[in-house]
Amino acid sequence: MSSPASTDSDDLGQHDCPASEINIISIRALEEQIKEHEMAIVKLKRARNSFLNVSRLPPEILRNIFRWSVTRESDFERLEEGSHNFLLVCHHWLEVASRTPELWSFWGDNLQDWQKRHLQHPMAPLDLVLNGSSFRSEPPLNDSLHNALQDRVAQDTIRRIHLSADDSELLDSIISPLATCESDGIRPSGVQSIIVWDMSEYTSVDVSDFFAHHRFPELRCLQLENCTISSWDFLTSRTSVLTTLILIIRDPSPAPTVTSPQILSILRSNPSLQKITLYGCSVPEDGGDKSSRVPLTHLRRLALAGAPQDVFTLLHQLDYPIDLDEFFLNLTDSMIEDIPTIIGPFLRDHLRRRGRPQCGLELSLSNLDTIHFSVKDVGETDFSAPGPASMNTLVATLIQLDQIPPEDLLEDAVLDLIAHVPPEEVVHFRASSRPVATEAISTQLPYLKAIHLEDTSLHVAFPKSILDRDKIFPHLQHVFLDWSSTHTNEWSPLTAFLDHFASSGKELDTLEIGGNFEMQPRVKERIRRAVREFRIRNDMYYLF
Repeated sequence: MSSPASTDSDDLGQHDCPASEINIISIRALEEQIKEHEMAIVKLKRARNSFLNVSRLPPEILRNIFRWSVTRESDFERLEEGSHNFLLVCHHWLEVASRTPELWSFWGDNLQDWQKRHLQHPMAPLDLVLNGSSFRSEPPLNDSLHNALQDRVAQDTIRRIHLSADDSELLDSIISPLATCESDGIRPSGVQSIIVWDMSEYTSVDVSDFFAHHRFPELRCLQLENCTISSWDFLTSRTSVLTTLILIIRDPSPAPTVTSPQILSILRSNPSLQKITLYGCSVPEDGGDKSSRVPLTHLRRLALAGAPQDVFTLLHQLDYPIDLDEFFLNLTDSMIEDIPTIIGPFLRDHLRRRGRPQCGLELSLSNLDTIHFSVKDVGETDFSAPGPASMNTLVATLIQLDQIPPEDLLEDAVLDLIAHVPPEEVVHFRASSRPVATEAISTQLPYLKAIHLEDTSLHVAFPKSILDRDKIFPHLQHVFLDWSSTHTNEWSPLTAFLDHFASSGKELDTLEIGGNFEMQPRVKERIRRAVREFRIRNDMYYLF
């Protein structure tokens, strides 16, 4: 039994605490009470917010609004600043957004952003985007990102792969973990869109392993530019529902050339194709398989580029609709001799196929080495609009000559081209710095409705010889003149042309002059009286 003295000693010990310790204990107790009150306030605020209109929106409507806020319009577009600000509106919105995986599908368009976000929402469908168009320096792919990409492949949670860079090694470091497969077999992938654009000049990224180890039953869009693949047959056996196919092989390129038989096999295995762009395909020496044409019932856009022989050999093996929305041929390394023997006959046959009543032609001559011949819808043409207005393209044939020909040879070549189509079909003529602009060729085009001349002197555009004819351009309605450099030309050829045009009882609907030029007020007034609408569109215009 303890003595009274010892009891007093124990009581003194219990109360012999420093004041600082007592203060700490008191502060902690108060902090706990503050937290309890804060939680109560939060609950009260949430209860209050539940009566607000923004909190009464059904979750399915909120999800659609949130998806719209983070939607990117183009393949490589980044999200705008503040795209996720809806998370700050209220707790209800935050909860709905947290349960909407599609909102977290975008890591960003560079590796720095990938590093920040790749661990968030690992089951959300991923849009893997690398935008190297700004040519910024990217760090190498680290182990954490490498493992995250492998996990995504294993879980099949990648929806789109859009990669663009001027560094083949960087692209390879990203594609390598995507190509990893645990088994030796071929596994299905839910990827819906693949775009790989290697912008490096001397190398190309190899995508062979990626296509060798995966099958893509849901792949709708495939675009490969300057990519190496060990066998183009992978695209035949691994895809079946493509709607867009874009294969671009630069020349010269380290990537292997795709031949027309390989292309035809890919097209046959994807009968739903709506858009096809092929640049750099070649035809074998034997001409390839011509036994059967590939039906492309759903096709709306077709763009082919290459040597005329390669392009037309492939083209003749395709059974495509005659009413395509867009049909573009870029004929590289063309010879003058190709125009009457290959190109002209094709244009003639195409016009016969689709019928000519609703058709018009645009002929454009470049000041360098190109001829542009386009079939347009006359019904959609508004030449009087500034520009002039673009027309719906049905056939656009860009003929890139292997060398700049002498003027007389070019003139003969264009006349050969015109000879393959009825002259009444050519309604729009455009030329740049070509003396043949109106002298010879336009005499073969009496049905022109619009003339657009760029960097062409007025003496060339309106030579005296055409004024000697009784009827000049009886259907002409619009004239457009453009100069990229300062133009101080004598305006008398133009005014003489307008006077002669008026003397035949006609009046231009539109005359538009653009560029850098000088014009006296009396000349401007004289021109204005001669046309229904006179427009000046220029960077440096002087009235003196």
